[in-house]
Amino acid sequence: MRINHTQTFLRVIATAAFLLNGAVSLVGAEGTGAPRIVELIADKDNKWKLADGQKGPVMLKSGETVTFRIKSLFGGEKARDGAVHSFVVRKLRDKGWSVRLKEGVQEITLTAPPPGNYLIECTVECGPGHDDMNIKMVVVK
Repeated sequence: MRINHTQTFLRVIATAAFLLNGAVSLVGAEGTGAPRIVELIADKDNKWKLADGQKGPVMLKSGETVTFRIKSLFGGEKARDGAVHSFVVRKLRDKGWSVRLKEGVQEITLTAPPPGNYLIECTVECGPGHDDMNIKMVVVK
């Protein structure tokens, strides 16, 4: 088995950055062509969380391909189509950043937008606390 020291080093740096900043790291599986995985929870308390339970922000690099792996939990109310939450960035709806979420895990692969601050929101009436169900997304150059 051949060890790629560069990838190992980048993973160590990414882990350190995550632990120090409490945010999703910007280092993905470089050189593999695979999208970076960002895990989110649309929780039963009708709040967005990073997979480690932190409140964010979600950090992306402009132009990178990202797969959002979203675990959706029932928050008390469900839409007619069975959606319990949604993943929406209003400024980017026309670019695919609007997905209704059913209970369980769904994956959405998108391209990070231009640098700036964005808001990921839930637009499904999911239960108490729905009006505050959002998480900041910061996209850097």
